[in-house]
Parts: sequence; C-alpha cells; structure tokens
Amino acid sequence: MSDLDTPPFAFDYDPGAIHYGRGCIADIGDALADRDRDAALVVCGSNVAGNAALMDAVGDSLDDRLAEVFAGTTPDKRLREAARAVERADDLAVDAFVPVGGGSSLDVATVASVLRARDLSLADARAEVAETGGISTPDDPDELTPLFPVPTTLAGADLSVIAGIAAAVDDGDGGTEVVSTGVGGAELMPEALFYDPALFETTPERVLAGSAMNGFDKAIESLYARTRTAVTDATATRAIRLLADGLPEMADDPTAMDRAVAGIVLAQYGISRPGAMTINVIHAFGHGLRDAFGIQQGLAHAAVAPHALRAMADAGVDLSLLTAAFEVDTAEAAIAEVERVRDALDLPASLSSLEGVDETGPGLDEAARVAAADSLLSYAPEEYELTEADARAVLEAAR
Repeated sequence: MSDLDTPPFAFDYDPGAIHYGRGCIADIGDALADRDRDAALVVCGSNVAGNAALMDAVGDSLDDRLAEVFAGTTPDKRLREAARAVERADDLAVDAFVPVGGGSSLDVATVASVLRARDLSLADARAEVAETGGISTPDDPDELTPLFPVPTTLAGADLSVIAGIAAAVDDGDGGTEVVSTGVGGAELMPEALFYDPALFETTPERVLAGSAMNGFDKAIESLYARTRTAVTDATATRAIRLLADGLPEMADDPTAMDRAVAGIVLAQYGISRPGAMTINVIHAFGHGLRDAFGIQQGLAHAAVAPHALRAMADAGVDLSLLTAAFEVDTAEAAIAEVERVRDALDLPASLSSLEGVDETGPGLDEAARVAAADSLLSYAPEEYELTEADARAVLEAAR
C-alpha cells in the first residue's frame, strides 16, 4: 500500500477551542467570561498545587473567577476524588472546572462533571459501576459543568471524549474490589483548552519524560489504526515530526518545548471520537503492564513499544505511513527512531529495568492476558490479531 492511499471515512469531530502558545493562559479568564462562567474550581493534585510558578499563573489569569483550588486528585484516579470535587463545587456554587496538570486531574474533573449533572452520590455511583460496569452520562448535556483544562504534562489525555476512573465496589463476598471504569460521550469534550509551553516548563523533567512516550505513541498508533482517516493521518504525521524533533531537546531549548507541546496537541486531534478511537495495540500493552505491576503508562510504553511495533511488522501490518512520518525507508528504521526518542528522554529500554516488575512470577502472564483482552484492540489494524501467546512473546522480547 502506498502511504498516499486514502480509505473512505466519515470524520465527525467537535474539539474544544484550542489555545496554544506562550502566554495563552492569559486567555482563560476571557474564555470563561465569553461563556458566562463566573466561578471556577481548579482541580489538581497536591504536587501541582505546590508548584507556585504554575498556580500563580493560573490564579492570576482566572482572577476573581477563581473560587478555590481543589488539590485532591491522585494518579490512582479514584471515584471518591471526583465525589469530593463535586462537594466543593456545590458548596462554592461553581459553574466551571479547570483541571490543571496531568490526565488524572482531567479525568477526575470529567467524572465529577457527570456525577454533579446527575446528582449522583458516591454510593450510588459505586452501585452503578458494580451493576453496569460504567457510569452513564446525563440525559441533558447542558447540566454538565464545562471543563477548561490547563495541561502541563505530555500524555495527551485532553482532547478526549472519555475519562477513566477507579472505583471501589462490592466484591459479592462482603468486601470490596477496585475496578477500572469510566465515562464516555461526545458531550464530555472540554469547552476550551490552554496549552502554554511556559507552564509545561514548570513540570519536573522526569514527569514530562514519563508522560511524553504515552503522548508520542498516540500519534504512532493513529497511523495504522483501522479507524484512521486522511485527517488523522495528516495530524499524526505532523505530530510525529514535531515530537521527534522537540522531545529530545525540550528540557534545554524553549523552541524544542514549543514543538513538543504543539506535537502533543496534534497527536490528540481526532483520535478520541465516540466509537472511533485510534489508540490500540501499544496502549493495550500499557494497560496490561499497569494492571499487572502498577507501572506508569509512559514507562510501560517506553519498554514495550518497539517490540510491539516489530511484532506487527513481522505479522505483515503495513507501517508505511509510520516510515513516511519519520522520513525513513523501512519499518525497522522507523522503530529505531522511536528508540532514539525514548533513549533521549532517558526512559527505560526494558521491563527488567522497571521497578516493581517481577519477571519470575505470574505478572507477565497477567499482563499478556489483560493486553490480549483489551477493548482498544477493536481499533487495531484489521490484519493483526493479538493473542495471549503473541502478547506474552512481545513481553518476553521487552524483558
């Protein structure tokens, strides 16, 4: 197949207003005013709340529209965090959420918006998850509290119509178990987003690097997803070129950071559509390693992505769009470029170098089982089927 071949597609996508550039955080007050929003609850974690340079910029830009900073999110993204955010939103009568930081804060704020719109208590939400496996969105989208995210990591969970959350539910034996669940729907797209490279520079380098591989892989996977379109081909190709250039130098060069942030915006564009995600195989492995070992997604991707790509190439998956994006001649050369970016970010090249991975126990088998059953595989290349045995072989290669 030529990299210029274009299959038929329907592209129904309605992103929030995207603000990009140094100093664009100053636009957030006007964005709220334009939408008649008077009181915003900033939603973040404690580390972000302690980042004075970041929070001062957000607070100054919100000015008298800042109702409070809710610093109660964690990387675990628990349902109770969303319920607590709802309590503060109700107490303060806020009419907007401003999640600041990484994807966990955005996901918690998104779920909080759904709980609040449905007047759903924590107990009722847990019961709904136990019964149905998820949390439904409100019948009236106008009841949702709109989101105005200020991302400061590069995982790329912002231009999205889904949000993941972890809920403690009744296990049927008198105890509880924590299950991964979430919400989804076109109405959950943020109202406006603010990508200010100067704010990303306030994030610790190790956090940025750990998130970057996740965002980078969103662009990579978009180029062989069965749901790819000419639009996502274009944005993902440009994203890869910006990220391949910007990520290795972003810690030392402001122009490289600008490219990295712009690349992450493009990597996300159009990949999260109801029924038509483009992330697939690599993210399925990330979920398997997360569930088996509790590994942060970016670190999991760093170790496994090259091996997953080689397995797909060996199985006959057409990676010509990926080679074209990297401006190289072969799939192996494209994979080498992925490794180059990973190594420049000083990310782990093997699972054995990741803390918490037990190579002798049942964990790799569990990771393979979860990966092979992941729902994202429905967006994998049509010619590729990831079996549990295949997943185990990839993980062995990544050891």
